[in-house]
Amino acid sequence: MDLTSIPLMAALKKRMQWLHSNQSALSQNIANADTPGYKAQELDKQDFSGLVDDLSSAGGATKMRSAAATGMRANRAGHMGPGGGGADDVQMKDAKGREESPTGNTVVLEEEMLKVADNQMQYGMVVNLYKKNIGLLKTAMGKGGGR
Repeated sequence: MDLTSIPLMAALKKRMQWLHSNQSALSQNIANADTPGYKAQELDKQDFSGLVDDLSSAGGATKMRSAAATGMRANRAGHMGPGGGGADDVQMKDAKGREESPTGNTVVLEEEMLKVADNQMQYGMVVNLYKKNIGLLKTAMGKGGGR
């Protein structure tokens, strides 16, 4: 059984992938903090709570399954997604509203470090949710609970 066939597990997997991509963007910003003319990059925000709300609504899981079954999807990293990009492609954009240094750089190292810490906490939370759900599945199958 593929765990991503369970909508909640699929949502957790998507969140982990987004957080991983966000960590990469933050790392790139930190690495270029002293590069003249570098514009800080950021990902579009992911509405994880909205995704979970959709799953918990009456027809949310069915709606997601039917959309996944009828729509084009990429299930391997080398496949092209519906938009033409790779399956794991995440759109990065220049961060707007940032103060620019005299060299043209828009990275504020302190802000980026705070974002890295927040990203790490969110990733830890998602990993814990994933572990708890795996434990619940094991218990439901009779393989959990110290047997």
